[in-house]
Amino acid sequence: MKHDLFPELNFTPVFKSLMYIRGIGTAEELNGLLNPNLGELKDPRMMKGMQDACARIVDAIEQTEKIGVFTDYDVDGVCSAALLHRFLIKIGSQPPVIFIPDRTTDGYGLNVRGIDELHSKGVSLLITADCGTTAVQEIRYAKSLGMDVIVTDHHEPGDTKPDGAGMINPKQSDCPFFGEDLCGAGVVFHLMVALRALLRERGWGNLPNLKNDLDLVAMATVADVVSLSGINRILVKEGLQVLNSLGHTGITALAKIAGIRREVLARDIGFILGPRINAAGRVADARKAFDLLTVEDAAQARLIAQELHQLNRQRQSTEQRVIKEAISMIEQRDQIGNILVVAGTNWHTGVVGIVASRLADRFAKPAIVISITDGIGRGSGRSVAGIDLYAVLSRAKHYLRDFGGHKMAVGLTIEAEKILPFANAIDETKAQAIHTKPEQIEVDLKITPLDLSPKLLAELEMLAPFGEGNPEPVFLLPAAEVVGKNRIDGNLVKFKIKHSGRIFNTMNCYLAEDLRDVPRFLDIAFTPVKRRINGHTYLYLALKALSPV
Repeated sequence: MKHDLFPELNFTPVFKSLMYIRGIGTAEELNGLLNPNLGELKDPRMMKGMQDACARIVDAIEQTEKIGVFTDYDVDGVCSAALLHRFLIKIGSQPPVIFIPDRTTDGYGLNVRGIDELHSKGVSLLITADCGTTAVQEIRYAKSLGMDVIVTDHHEPGDTKPDGAGMINPKQSDCPFFGEDLCGAGVVFHLMVALRALLRERGWGNLPNLKNDLDLVAMATVADVVSLSGINRILVKEGLQVLNSLGHTGITALAKIAGIRREVLARDIGFILGPRINAAGRVADARKAFDLLTVEDAAQARLIAQELHQLNRQRQSTEQRVIKEAISMIEQRDQIGNILVVAGTNWHTGVVGIVASRLADRFAKPAIVISITDGIGRGSGRSVAGIDLYAVLSRAKHYLRDFGGHKMAVGLTIEAEKILPFANAIDETKAQAIHTKPEQIEVDLKITPLDLSPKLLAELEMLAPFGEGNPEPVFLLPAAEVVGKNRIDGNLVKFKIKHSGRIFNTMNCYLAEDLRDVPRFLDIAFTPVKRRINGHTYLYLALKALSPV
């Protein structure tokens, strides 16, 4: 390990070595990583289409036009809509008219039903949030009704750009923000910062401190599984501080209902809060999630949070049934391919995305899960590190009715009879090199139990938030002795590990094999995790891989 790095800084040798292998070579670079701040953000007015969009929105505000927001039904979408709602309310403008499509009947993206509803309510300026980049026909329809349209989105542009719409999307190749992996709410936040600047130029006073809205940006960024490096690291780190210090009414109520009794971490958004917000759009009405994020009354917030909690339980039950059926299909195959594609009749479309995520995690392969109804399949896909699933689908788009998304998550519609040839085509495509990283656990460093000190754990916490683009460190502990093993539920197991006189408990981990086949000594790859239980802090090992010695 590199022990001579950053001699002026008081860090453990393991932490210094970890920084070295992650490309941090100077104290200045390390300080930038550990202490990102909002002053490092780019000027949002540089984003392509931003200044024209801001001018049109401010004109609408000053002329008291009705502004409509068409958003997606997931966490990113409802957070984006809530951000715009909060902003307009805070500056004293009338709230926007919100339309959130129904996942089952409408599907993803801008649609005629929503445009008609917004038009019937007098909307003259339509702003999309987390959608709209490829909605050529729908935007043409909105324009025919006399509505101006501004698209805010982060999904990949199609071959044809919508005509006559203002477009704010950093995925445009000629945008100065190109390469920044913002989520939809991240794009909306940049829009709000630019709007605030323009309002100030036009003489408006008492404008809101937009830092206080970063809680929603952090929620959306983590839940949408975009990269947590660069701009996003700043937004999430600052957003988590806002979330934990200001205690937004709705999120606070949801965290309490979900059993979080400490500060909220990025992983809590991904595994606890995000799924409960998503549950509304998956099995009921996403408007409930929007209401939670905009409510001010604590008692009402508790009622909505409880409802979302119950909807999440319903979602989990439905999800488990579909997962079991999907896994059974996969395990019955003679050979598991490079990309998993499974389809079932009348699977609930609200859970196919999360089932795809579970399959991708379990099999370490991209997964696409499709629900077939009346001969049409509607599916969602989730990828794994190093594989651009959107690029894979782009090479097989002639099989699809429609598709969209980004490298880690996609949605599609397909005729049932084309599913098998589509699956074969993308399996061959992926095998030809659309992945850049082996599908293996990458270990950062080999360490000893003595290295797992409270100081190192505190240092590792400074690297948070963790996620796509900023993974949690993975360490190797060689020749560890298994002194206890217990199957918790199904394929979930816990181990007790001994090494150099220290004993460690592991978090629940997946293991299909018979516990009697687990050898006594193992090389283990793991991430250290601190858990606070009854006022005491304990160290657990989150296992990533096991290998016989």
